[in-house]
Amino acid sequence: MSVTKTPEYDLFSPEALINPYPLYNIMRAADPVYYSEALGYWILTRYKDVEAALRDERLSADRRPLFIKQLGDVDVNSIQNFIHLTCNMMIEKDPPDHTRLRKLANQGFTTRALESWRSIIQATSDRLLDRVQDRGYMDIVTDLSVPLPALIIAEIFGVPKSEQDDLIRWAMDIGTFWGAPGGQNIDVLARKADVASVEFTALIRRLIAQRRRQPETDMISLLTVAYEEQGFDLEQLPSLCILILNAGHLTTTDLIPNGVNALLQYPEQLRKLQANPALINSALEEMIRFDTPAPFVFRIAKQDLTIGDRDIPMGSAIALGLGAANHDPEKFDASDVFDITRSPNEHLGFGPGVHFCLGVVLARMELVICFNTLLRRLPDLHFDTDKPAIPRHSSLVFKGFDSLPVKFSRC
Repeated sequence: MSVTKTPEYDLFSPEALINPYPLYNIMRAADPVYYSEALGYWILTRYKDVEAALRDERLSADRRPLFIKQLGDVDVNSIQNFIHLTCNMMIEKDPPDHTRLRKLANQGFTTRALESWRSIIQATSDRLLDRVQDRGYMDIVTDLSVPLPALIIAEIFGVPKSEQDDLIRWAMDIGTFWGAPGGQNIDVLARKADVASVEFTALIRRLIAQRRRQPETDMISLLTVAYEEQGFDLEQLPSLCILILNAGHLTTTDLIPNGVNALLQYPEQLRKLQANPALINSALEEMIRFDTPAPFVFRIAKQDLTIGDRDIPMGSAIALGLGAANHDPEKFDASDVFDITRSPNEHLGFGPGVHFCLGVVLARMELVICFNTLLRRLPDLHFDTDKPAIPRHSSLVFKGFDSLPVKFSRC
């Protein structure tokens, strides 16, 4: 392995947790294909390398080696249920298995289904803002970004209201370990993820059985029919459901406060959007680029390969820095500036290649409706200076806030 001795960049330092982009810039300039001894994997920070890696068939999406490495001295048997659930996810598969599963999963995202969800998204957004508008203050995270995508996905799945809280808690526990967490409590996170995998799978199996007896119009009904028509094993359907839930819930949960934070940090951009609401689609793409809610994805080298001037051995884990790539000055002019009119804006937030985000149309619809509704109903939105924001970044895969307090005029 041709690895030179370099400084150990601490991606989990307090400074990097709050704002990782200066560190990404340092890494990109000094060591764009970097091996972290502490983390045990390679990190890519250049746009051209990350984009190429996302399309590279020599890199596998099957991350079982990474999950096992995360455990350290913890018994691998402690996450067998987690591995069974997540490693059957489409996002963890390579072609041709991925191709077959992707075609099948598209049956849950038909144009007719997407349009039927528009009213669910609007009604849920309004209902959540109704609860806070008379107060004059809210926490963007707890009052909006956590419940909104969770309620929407639960409605789309057709999960009974009595089980929706459990569904989201299980998804969070699974997603936390799946997101390559840092810290010393990896055994606790692993056990919680494994228990949640059992409970989540049991719920989805119950819903599948109900939909087979009495099909409805929800996504699980659509996917159950598609699986049976194509002769696929329904035992693999919970894996697709956890993928849709985590992709549609966790990333959207983070993108909403990340986007609000960017707009309030750059008030001239907020005023520009308020003056011209037709800029919402362009603004959304810039939010995704500027503060990517999923700053890293992982791949495993299926063979020895060279990236940049580094030789990477077969079996190595590689962190593809989407967030770092989205701030690469070689690709983006004024890359560290938030500009809602940026064009072109070829960010990597949805991941090009065969693993391009399955729910991208739903995600964009949800975010456009959410931001349009928020800015229309709360036009004087501003930071609550009495309550500091609390960034959350316990893993390399998810980046957002635990709390983002704001104020506005009461209606």
